Amino acid sequence: MSLYLESAKGLAIVLAPIVGLILLRNRVGPLNTAAALVVYGALFPIGEHAGWTFFYVFGGTDDSGVFWTPHARVHAFMAAVYAVIGLVLLAVVALRLLRTGSRLAWGMLLYAFIAGGSIEVIMNGPAGLLFQHTTPPNTNAGANLVWTYVIAWGVALVISWKPIFQRVPERSSEFSTP
Repeated sequence: MSLYLESAKGLAIVLAPIVGLILLRNRVGPLNTAAALVVYGALFPIGEHAGWTFFYVFGGTDDSGVFWTPHARVHAFMAAVYAVIGLVLLAVVALRLLRTGSRLAWGMLLYAFIAGGSIEVIMNGPAGLLFQHTTPPNTNAGANLVWTYVIAWGVALVISWKPIFQRVPERSSEFSTP
């Protein structure tokens, strides 16, 4: 099969859920459809950019056998781009929702703290599997600055617990179904 036919076949497969959601938008609701499309769309940069980055980081090679080829670098770059976007969104959630006592925002922060912080410690901590990003063993005095977010997020979770969870939740738009 030619490259163009294979590409068209793959495009048809990945577009099918989008077309299906568009066709069902009146039954599902426009906001639910939009949310599903956002989630579906997010799977691709995660799988493509982050997936290839993990592949190369953990020693995979492409057909050329060269580690960190231009192909690997572009995926690592895009993984970093989406990481920045995700962190900006987390900050917006904190600024807009956590400040209003949103349990959803608190849970999102908890997830980022536990998942991100744990992986950071395992892969990048004092005995990190990929790199030891602490002083010591790293000789860079600024190496410990990477841990600032773990501390800040942990403190934010602790100090926001009482005002968020020791009150009766009011029905808010974050929990309502459109």
